[in-house]
Amino acid sequence: MSDIDDVKHAVNEWLQGLDSGDLERMIATCDPEVVICNERQQTTVGIQAVRDKYGPRIDANTFKSTYDIEHIRVYGDMAMMIGRFTVAFTSKESGQQGGGEGRLTLCYRRHEDGSWKLILDVDNNDHRDAA
Repeated sequence: MSDIDDVKHAVNEWLQGLDSGDLERMIATCDPEVVICNERQQTTVGIQAVRDKYGPRIDANTFKSTYDIEHIRVYGDMAMMIGRFTVAFTSKESGQQGGGEGRLTLCYRRHEDGSWKLILDVDNNDHRDAA
């Protein structure tokens, strides 16, 4: 596989982890220094902070997410992907539904073993209804 294919695979692993409720699958795609900057939310830094942020959300909701790539490029040991996301969620307790869509920039860092890990996630939402 090419570097671009490997980065796309890492993105898909995150999404499949979210959609299947597998937090550790999501975490496996993250660099130890990961920074997540979601619109109107506190910046999340590090793997434990990702667990703390997404664990309760996954416990409380089921998700269905997609990501459409508009631009992807590899710059040595760094990769940048820009695109549009959609996410829908349903509360496991109440059945209430919500979701959102918007633009997303993801940056990945290549590790010594050749794997690509998420180092930066920045989004802005077209419509806001976060879980």
